[in-house]
Amino acid sequence: MREDSSLYNGVWTGRYWLKDRDRAGVPFSIWIQLEGERMQGSTLEPNRFALITDEQLDASIRGHIIDREIVFLKSYRAFEHEPVYFEGELSKDGKSAAGRWYFGWPNEWSGPFEISRQSVPSMSTANRIQKAQTDL
Repeated sequence: MREDSSLYNGVWTGRYWLKDRDRAGVPFSIWIQLEGERMQGSTLEPNRFALITDEQLDASIRGHIIDREIVFLKSYRAFEHEPVYFEGELSKDGKSAAGRWYFGWPNEWSGPFEISRQSVPSMSTANRIQKAQTDL
């Protein structure tokens, strides 16, 4: 990556779809910390699928951004299962990305996702994501 990797650091918001984009999808926030090409961080989203009582699901992420490619694994903290694999492409201005997520082998479930960089996160989102990161 030739650009300043700190341009990608911070809060992004997005949505992923469990099937097709014909439904509202699942909104989520993602906190990205990039050092060189290596990415780490966390996510926070409403519980729309897990058979647990938690209203919110948080997960850790690790991956990379190389040129315009973004790839990361998302591991939920509240329950054990294999990570969800995300791969996508950053927009030319680096402020958004779109791609697909995959879960299960070989790709039992998958769907599209989109994320956008937020210039100023809401305090409630930033506080919840920061708390999730400190619980690592």
